Amino acid sequence: MLVLSSLLLGALAAVGAAPTEDIVTNLPGYGELPFSMYSGFLSYTMSTGQQVNTHYILTQQMEGEYDEGKLIFWSNGGPGASSMFGFMTEVGPFSLNADSLTTDEYLSTGIPTVFPNENSWSQLGDLLIFEAPSPVGFSYCGDDVSADGTSCGDWTDELAAENNLLALQAFYLKFPELKTKDLYLSGESYAGVYIPTMARSIITNDPSINLKGFAVGDACTGTEVLCGSDGDFGPWWDLTFMYGHGQLSTKTYDSIKSACGGEDTLKHPLANGGLSDACNAKLAEMDDEIGGYYEYALYDDCTYDNGLLKSAARPQHTLWRGNVEGALNDYTCGGGEVMELYANVTEVRDALHVSQDSFFFSGDDGIGFNYTLTERNLMPFYKDVAIGKYADLGVRVMVYNGDTDPGINSFVAQNWTSSLGLEEISAWRPWTLDSCARMGGYVTRYEGDFSFLTIRGAGHMTPTYKPEASFEMFRSWIMGEEWKKYEKGCEEPEL
Repeated sequence: MLVLSSLLLGALAAVGAAPTEDIVTNLPGYGELPFSMYSGFLSYTMSTGQQVNTHYILTQQMEGEYDEGKLIFWSNGGPGASSMFGFMTEVGPFSLNADSLTTDEYLSTGIPTVFPNENSWSQLGDLLIFEAPSPVGFSYCGDDVSADGTSCGDWTDELAAENNLLALQAFYLKFPELKTKDLYLSGESYAGVYIPTMARSIITNDPSINLKGFAVGDACTGTEVLCGSDGDFGPWWDLTFMYGHGQLSTKTYDSIKSACGGEDTLKHPLANGGLSDACNAKLAEMDDEIGGYYEYALYDDCTYDNGLLKSAARPQHTLWRGNVEGALNDYTCGGGEVMELYANVTEVRDALHVSQDSFFFSGDDGIGFNYTLTERNLMPFYKDVAIGKYADLGVRVMVYNGDTDPGINSFVAQNWTSSLGLEEISAWRPWTLDSCARMGGYVTRYEGDFSFLTIRGAGHMTPTYKPEASFEMFRSWIMGEEWKKYEKGCEEPEL
C-alpha cells in the first residue's frame, strides 16, 4: 500500500491545528486576504527512494450561501504544467491577466495586480493545488531548490499517481481537521490522466480518504484512446469538428469522405489498410481551406507563448495550430504570461514561503523534464467506478468539454464517453445558467452517476473561456443538483 510511515501517521493525532508557518495573510498585488490561505511544502519519500518536496496552496472557504464541508483539489496537465496557472487564472479566488500590468499599482511597484475572481470554485469549498510532479512549479527533489526540470529523475503516469497520493497523505498530516471533508478531484487536459489515476490510487491504497467524486475537462484518456500514439487514430473527429464549425467547404468535406473510403477508415486508418495518397492529398486541401487557428480555442484571438498553455501529447492526424488571426473573445488575455511573471516576483515568493533561489518550472509534453506517458486506457476504470468493482463506493464522475476546443474536441469526448457501455439515464439536452434560455451547453447522464457535459463557446481551458458557465456547471455537480433546464418560451430573468 502507498502510505506514509507509521510514525508519521501516528503523529496525525498529535497535530491539532493548521501549520502557522505556512499562513499567507497578505498577497502581493492583492493585499490583505479575506479568507485563510496557506502555502508551503509537503515532504515524503517515493517508492523509488526519491525525496520529494511538493509545493501546495490551500485557500479555505469563506462563510456564504454554499454548504461547507468540501475539499476541492485542482490540477493542470502538461505533463509539466504548473497548477498555479489554474489557481491564478481559472478556478482560484484570484485572477491575473493583461490588465494586471496596466494599473497604477503595477506601474509604481512592478508587482502585477491581482483581481478577485467572482467565479472562483473556492466559493464551493476549500481549494487545494499541488505543483506536481516535482520539479513542476516551485516543487523540488532532495535539498536543491534551484535544480532544473530533470532533477527529479524519470516520471511515469504510475509514479505521478503515487506522488499525488503521498502528497495528499502528507497534506492531511498538516491539516488533519480537513480529512473528514468530502474530497472532490478536478483538472483539465493531461489531468485527464492525473486525476483518474489519483482517484484509482486512493481507492486501491488508502480508502480512508473520503473521496466523493472526480471531474475532468477536455481530458486525455490514455495513449490508446486520446493523447498518445498507441491507438489507431484517424482524422475523423477533427474533420467532424472543423466541418461542424463551418471551417471548410461542403465540397471538400464530401471529397475527403469519398477519397478516404468513408467514416470507418477515417476513424481507424490502420485497421483499414492506412490512408491512401489520394486521401492525404484531400486532407492537405482541408488544411489549406481552414487556414490559421489557435490549438486551444477555435475562435480565440489571444496568443500564448507560455509553455503552460501548450497541450499534452497529440493524437496523430490532429490539426493543432499556433496563433490565431481574427477571433471573438469574452475574457481578458494574458493570464499565463502574467502568472509566470508574478511567480518570479521577490515579494510573491516571500509571501508564498518559497526560496528566492527556487527554479520555477512549467513545461509541456514532458519537455524540460523526464516524463513517459504510460497509462494506455482509462475507460475500464471509468466503467469500474460507475457500474463495476468500485461502484459500491458511490464515487461520482463528471467529464466535460469546451465545444470550441480543436485539440481535444467535444465530438471525440462524446464518442469515448458514450462508448463506455453505460445505460443512458437522461438523453442529451441543453442546460442553462438561469433555468430559462441562457445556454451553458449540453448534458447527457448515465448510470452510476456518470455525466458528460459540453460548455458552449469554451475552449480547452474551460474556466478561462467561460468562467460563469464553468462555475455553474461545477456548482450543480458538487452540490448534487440537476443542471438547470432550458425552458422554451420562458420569461428571462432581469440581469
